[in-house]
Amino acid sequence: RRLDVAVDVLLPAIEVHDVASRDAQVRVLVEKADGARAAVLLFSGSRGATLISPEGEIGQGAGNFLIRSRALFRSHGLTTVVFDGPSDEADDLRWFQDSPEFAADVGAVIAHLRKSLGLPVWLVGTSRGTISVANAASRPELPRAAGVVFSSTLFVGGRWADVFRFPLERIDVPTLVVHHAADACSATPPAQLAAFSARLTHARPLLVMLFEGGTAQGSDPCRAHHYHGYNGIEAQVVAAIAAWIARPACPPAAAPASGSTIVRCSAS
Repeated sequence: RRLDVAVDVLLPAIEVHDVASRDAQVRVLVEKADGARAAVLLFSGSRGATLISPEGEIGQGAGNFLIRSRALFRSHGLTTVVFDGPSDEADDLRWFQDSPEFAADVGAVIAHLRKSLGLPVWLVGTSRGTISVANAASRPELPRAAGVVFSSTLFVGGRWADVFRFPLERIDVPTLVVHHAADACSATPPAQLAAFSARLTHARPLLVMLFEGGTAQGSDPCRAHHYHGYNGIEAQVVAAIAAWIARPACPPAAAPASGSTIVRCSAS
């Protein structure tokens, strides 16, 4: 008999789940934190698909900010779940990421994680991964996430979607937006933060945080080890995200980490 979910246990805290959605399977990598209070469903940038093997190896995007920071999230009591992609769009999500079918895939994973982990599920996307978050979170008919986090948000999509394509006004869960002040990637200009947050009219509470510091490696400002990927300040950014997930409130329950600035905090 075909099972809706297949689980391969690799180590006590690591599992690979294949979740049924539509006529496909969506693979995720689950790494459990001790005493976890929530799960963060992580969406990487670029092609989006992480090519997770049955053994739990990440074949693509391992250097992405969220993917390389998984241990930091777990150190704050957050179980990490890396989203790979549906089996019928296995290598590249960019052509599919803004579709209702893809949003349904994310919804299926949210429902599965709620049941299998017994934890609230937050959607956390960085760069092009914010398309996945915006797509799923703006569809009220889908299983509801506990909250969402946009990191290095994709404001300029070019040949593919950007976040402004979605009805952002429908997002009505706690929402955190984090960005680097020196992000020079042409797709994620910090100047668009005000226009983006203005569209999040029902996201409550809403916090926008701008970070500084770190180091930029290489000449491509859109790469994960540039300011775009918070290179050198990963611990600071993850701590801020974890504090918000623990208690989304305006003003924040915990003071922002050194080097960050609250741009906007709205409770109602």
